[in-house]
Amino acid sequence: MPRVFKILVVDDSPTQQLLLRGVLEQEPDLEVESCGNGQEALVIVMQSPPDLVLTDLQMPEMDGLELTEAIKQAAPSVPVILTTGQGSEDIAAQALRKGAASYVPKRSMNSDLLPTLRQVLQLAESETGRSDVSDYVTSASVSLSLRNDETLVPGVIARLEQPLIELDLFDEGSRMQISMALDEALLNAMIHGNLEVSSKLRELEDGEAYREMIDRRTKEAPFCDRRVRVEMAADKESVRFVIRDEGNGFDVASLPDPTDPANLENVSGRGLLLINAFMDSVSHNDVGNELTMIKRCDQNGSDTSGENDD
Repeated sequence: MPRVFKILVVDDSPTQQLLLRGVLEQEPDLEVESCGNGQEALVIVMQSPPDLVLTDLQMPEMDGLELTEAIKQAAPSVPVILTTGQGSEDIAAQALRKGAASYVPKRSMNSDLLPTLRQVLQLAESETGRSDVSDYVTSASVSLSLRNDETLVPGVIARLEQPLIELDLFDEGSRMQISMALDEALLNAMIHGNLEVSSKLRELEDGEAYREMIDRRTKEAPFCDRRVRVEMAADKESVRFVIRDEGNGFDVASLPDPTDPANLENVSGRGLLLINAFMDSVSHNDVGNELTMIKRCDQNGSDTSGENDD
């Protein structure tokens, strides 16, 4: 019997609750509960943790930022997705840094809600437990060479996450954010780097042209022959990922500032915005085909993402 995922929708607008439920309840494996404020949501999370929380940002009593922080403390394994609108960019950026897994702009809810929700649920499912020798692991490294196959990404992330679990680096919420950053970085390297497919195509014909070009170029030379190289090095203090594609690169200066909350609503650069929100240090090489991401932890094993130095 297929698993059913419990989704908690939090919004002080009954109309918005109905709209969100209408989208989610079309999926047979999603069970939806809703409430009108953050305090009520926190009670539900404490009593019967859902698989995912989808919350508005601007609410009375307890807003989405406060709810995100409270869930990270009380139930760090429960991922939070934000719904963002014009005027909420700054608080949304804060919530991403405080523990939210992702966000969906309200203006693109119909097209982006389900893919984002599926992305987060899939990554949350991939985490495995610590092994018997975990207490003895002091450092770890992984090197991978990947073809341009999106279906490989969840397994790759699970493989990269396992050393973090064995090293007891970060809590579950922080590892979820690292998984999200890796997901965005790997897909960017495959699709935009090696296959040279523009994200602007996602806005045309309900994304059909985007998918068609991806499918075509995975079978065409030289695109199909390119590989994504991944290097991971971790110890008790930090983890470093280097992801390099074999494409032509891009002008990094031409991208919207990924640290500027005003760019939350942009389709282009969304992945880099999430990566910069979740990692402590993010940099590209001069060509633009290599991304280096670093995440640090304090002596208690928690992350330091609130102190991003890039």
